[in-house]
Amino acid sequence: MAWFASALAFLLAALVLGAWGLAGPGRWSGAGALAVVHLFAIGWLSQMMLGSLIQFVPVLTARVLILPRLALPGLILCSLGALALAAGFLALEGWPTGILLMAGPVLLGLGFALTAAMLGGTLIAAQAWRTQDGAMLSLALLALPVLWGTGAGMAWAFEGATWGAALLPDGLPLHILLGAGFWLTLAAMGVSYRLFPMFLIAPDGGSPLRRAALILAGIALALLMAGLGTLLAGGNPWPLAWACALACTLATALYLAEIRRIWRSRRAPRPEVNMAWSRVALAFLALAAALAIPALTWGGPWAEAAVFLALVGWLSTLTLAQMVKITSFLTWIQVFAPLIGRAPVPMVHDLTDARAARRALALWVGGVATGTLALAVQSPALFETATLALLLAALLHGRELIAIRRLRHLSDKMRPAKMPPMILPQSDRSFDHDIPRPASA
Repeated sequence: MAWFASALAFLLAALVLGAWGLAGPGRWSGAGALAVVHLFAIGWLSQMMLGSLIQFVPVLTARVLILPRLALPGLILCSLGALALAAGFLALEGWPTGILLMAGPVLLGLGFALTAAMLGGTLIAAQAWRTQDGAMLSLALLALPVLWGTGAGMAWAFEGATWGAALLPDGLPLHILLGAGFWLTLAAMGVSYRLFPMFLIAPDGGSPLRRAALILAGIALALLMAGLGTLLAGGNPWPLAWACALACTLATALYLAEIRRIWRSRRAPRPEVNMAWSRVALAFLALAAALAIPALTWGGPWAEAAVFLALVGWLSTLTLAQMVKITSFLTWIQVFAPLIGRAPVPMVHDLTDARAARRALALWVGGVATGTLALAVQSPALFETATLALLLAALLHGRELIAIRRLRHLSDKMRPAKMPPMILPQSDRSFDHDIPRPASA
């Protein structure tokens, strides 16, 4: 929950700056836009993904997380690194933020290293690469240090680093593809392969579609690595970049076909709000993948729309939708699991107001559609309007998550006398003993 809370704070910060006019059509080359993008991609999406994997990898591997005490310092370093990097970019426009552009990548690198030690160590110990889901997550974690290296090089290039200057400007599309297409999307795919069958009550297991998507993703990552090497050697990376984009598009199509198969085999007659709105996120993924090759070929509005659909449409919509269920489930486990068999307990979905969650997600999706249109027609005013809608949706979503953690949707009889900590893990092991039992227990 601490990772989730930090990520939501970064999301709000990025949207406030975006609504202020620091990002949008015609502004992406500015230092303010770089600050907004990195607050969003690192502070919001990457922290959400790392927090989710800290919870998910032990489930996937059926093992206790290796070095779990690294989670808190990893969170602190990632947060400080994202703040320092954003402040460093703002310094390029005259803000008094000093040498933070140099310090930000260092802090982020340390934070990523600590979390990768936990997650990668657990995957290696469990030999998770032998499974299709674990192999997809392993590919995502392999992309993370390369993503950090290219980003650090370009950031330090602003301060005179010569090797990083070789990545500008042609390395920027490859850096974006590494972040949105490999680190974040492959991790989301690996997690969804396990979560979607669980939430839809569908058969879970490997399939030829998953295997083919995994192979294509591995080929695409190898092509991207080769493209980066060619660029650093002074060659032309674009043929390899286009081949990589094509492989990514095909892998995405196979992933969507696999999710469709899972959906059609479900036994849940009516999907809950998290899965219903995840379908919209999948539609955004399909649109972003369809724009990948035009984005690399023509750039401009094509590239802006593709990246926006990937980060704000696909990844953020999926994350926000699943946060409702995950927060409810973690809260239920923390508060009510110890009472099973000893007292009446609510269902997990009782902790959520589905209508409030639907309203927030509908507003978010409307903001994504409006923002995509604004980028297509290159309208800064329309983009700021879309960002305001996204900001309001994020605030409404945050309010619902707080309500879930505070158990506000339960009756007084079902609500415990002592509430769980909002964010940090509970230090009192006897928490469940302090919950008053109903008279009928």
